Amino acid sequence: MHAESDLALGDPRLDQYHAELRRLAQHLAQARNRQEVVAALDALARHCAAHFAAEDEDLRRMQGNDDAVCHIDEHAAVLNSLAEVRDWVSGNDDVAGMANLVQSLCAELERWLPEHVRYMDSAVAAYRSKNRFGGAPIAFAPRLGG
Repeated sequence: MHAESDLALGDPRLDQYHAELRRLAQHLAQARNRQEVVAALDALARHCAAHFAAEDEDLRRMQGNDDAVCHIDEHAAVLNSLAEVRDWVSGNDDVAGMANLVQSLCAELERWLPEHVRYMDSAVAAYRSKNRFGGAPIAFAPRLGG
């Protein structure tokens, strides 16, 4: 489990989206039957689709950002993974397999999200801030180890 500060970029909208994505993934991890898993997957997929669509618009407007295509591709891969897991869960009676698949997905999302925020979404936050204020946001975090 990561602290919320590992998702903070200084852009309130992005920070809220990321915190909600994490919350929905944690809710999915706690789902105990097929009905709960499908409902949690649907909520997570809706949230991700809306969040990624907003980011993708900014990414397409960013001039000279060579990472934009990779960033958009990562969004598509996450949505595809959510859809594949939902399809498997919906059409399979293997309860243990469902639990393992969902836990694996949630663990991967928890590993992926802070890295994606730090290395990909920070460019979106800087772009938004520069357009609004003429400069990049500053996010403060506690120092570790000293």
